[in-house]
Amino acid sequence: MSYNSKVVKKVLSDFENKYKSAAADAEKRKKELYNKIPEFSDIDKKLSGTYKELAQIMLNSVNEAGVIIDTAKKKNQNLLKKRKSLLQKAGYDENYTEPVYECKFCEDTGYKGEDMCDCLKKALAAESVNYSGLGRTIKNQTFENFDLNYYDKKKSPDKLVDESPYRHMKSVCGKCKIFAENFGKEYKEYSEVSDEFARNLMFIGATGLGKTHLSSAIAYEVIKKGFDVFYDSAQRILYSFEKERFSRSGTFDSEIIERYMTCDLLIIDDLGTEYSGNMSVSSLYNLINMRLLENKSMIISTNLTVKEMEIKYDERIMSRIFGEFTTLNFIGDDIRIKKL
Repeated sequence: MSYNSKVVKKVLSDFENKYKSAAADAEKRKKELYNKIPEFSDIDKKLSGTYKELAQIMLNSVNEAGVIIDTAKKKNQNLLKKRKSLLQKAGYDENYTEPVYECKFCEDTGYKGEDMCDCLKKALAAESVNYSGLGRTIKNQTFENFDLNYYDKKKSPDKLVDESPYRHMKSVCGKCKIFAENFGKEYKEYSEVSDEFARNLMFIGATGLGKTHLSSAIAYEVIKKGFDVFYDSAQRILYSFEKERFSRSGTFDSEIIERYMTCDLLIIDDLGTEYSGNMSVSSLYNLINMRLLENKSMIISTNLTVKEMEIKYDERIMSRIFGEFTTLNFIGDDIRIKKL
């Protein structure tokens, strides 16, 4: 599990600001009361004094310490009762001067002891979604709203399968769920769950068959687990590599290249739409090969058929894709047209 460092930095900064803001607002309310009720200020000063008294206990003998603690406690309790009574008489809630935190469990620190609070996990996941490249799409395209009813239940004429698009796509969706649920597990652990170990997925099929939807659904589940996911089109990815290669030293921000290489899950959309020059093919091979060597997972989607891919790409890329990826064929009629 490895949240993106920029995501972590931003979210922790937001939590620190929330915590400071709550403390500052509480202090502002306290000063407001000091001006309205002078006696209230006197009580707080005396309470502060009792804490100093307790600090002096360490300077006394063990026998004397117990007596001092009891005396300080009684003094504290009486002052707190008087403080509470003053607030109620003035029409204020007894916690009026306390910080109001968004999360009562961690008090906006993000942690309960050494454990990460659920609110911090949710904030990291939400920011990771914003940083994934999927934007609003990821929130609208989940496994829950992947509607299989758009796929025909009659046997498909497609030679790739021997069943209905409905049954076939139900199976495809199931395999995508398994991939997401077990993402990040080692091979031995994963193979106990599924006979088909899939570190990488290849989505093949025409437009409007659900490739982007299931990519987004996987991304969302993987992000919630705390992994760094990045989604981009093949065209944009290879353009970034070319831009880096031809830019003058220091003029190109190579951070995006590093993200392509190091994110936990890279989703490459629309493979085949990119310019197919020798340099582009070389960059594509290097990206895929490097991530495979580093055991970094990928999902690649394409509208091309296998034969079209064989024409467009050389043997090295085809060997990598069909040797290291689990291929899922998307079949049926264009769902976008059906929805219209």
